[in-house]
Amino acid sequence: MQNYISCDIQVSSDLMDILVAEMGDLGFEGFIENENGFEAYLPAADFKEQDLIALLENYNLPSAALQIKVVAPQNWNADWERNFEPVCIDTTLRIRAPFHAPDPAFPLELLIQPKTSFGTGHHETTYTIMRLMLEMEMQGKTVFDYGSGTGILAILAMKLGAQEVFANDIDLWAAENIYENMALNAVDGISFLQGDLSVAPAGPYDIILANINKNILLSSFEGLRPLLKEAGCLFISGFYDTDLTDLLAVAKKQGFKLVKRVSKNNWTAAEFTI
Repeated sequence: MQNYISCDIQVSSDLMDILVAEMGDLGFEGFIENENGFEAYLPAADFKEQDLIALLENYNLPSAALQIKVVAPQNWNADWERNFEPVCIDTTLRIRAPFHAPDPAFPLELLIQPKTSFGTGHHETTYTIMRLMLEMEMQGKTVFDYGSGTGILAILAMKLGAQEVFANDIDLWAAENIYENMALNAVDGISFLQGDLSVAPAGPYDIILANINKNILLSSFEGLRPLLKEAGCLFISGFYDTDLTDLLAVAKKQGFKLVKRVSKNNWTAAEFTI
């Protein structure tokens, strides 16, 4: 398990969204708003301090506005239990932790127990892509969850009737996490490999799920194209509304066509076909 870098940035609210988007381009994966600005996280191995300082200087932010610290690998369950509330998507899906009681009013429930993940299945990026998934007929389909994290999308695909799901992630913790969450949800049929897109079996798949970030998506369309069946569906998330134009330009070059989009709090998920 790798260390993360936490960058606490004091900034006005009118500049915050711009900085978050810019830092996403620098590889930052998670953002948490606070009273004075926001915190941003990325793996320590990917952190380039000079690039971040140059970015802040472009917006005339003083060096005192930035505080950097290393976050050691840890179990996030205590924070999860203190702060987590179940999340409901329409009247169809409820996401809860094992310590919450089930709610029979929802046709679908997912149990997610994070370990060292900053993603808990409740960020707008996950919410919006699951909204699109709930509208898709997945019965009997083959699915590839690219960058699976906790496995929440792969598990939802199985719950929606997928025949077989393959998942991958570059982080070792994801392997431990996805199998625990599979057991919690009583699903099988999900195969996992640690690694990047190069470890994915040739497919082709009926459906590909990619909730990652703008930069990885931009570099992945070419590799994802041969993994998707003709008339198959690609769902992407992990980017801002304003990023969709750039993503569309690259996607179209690989033969992808936009079908629909869903947005929440300036975050967007999109469905493509070929």
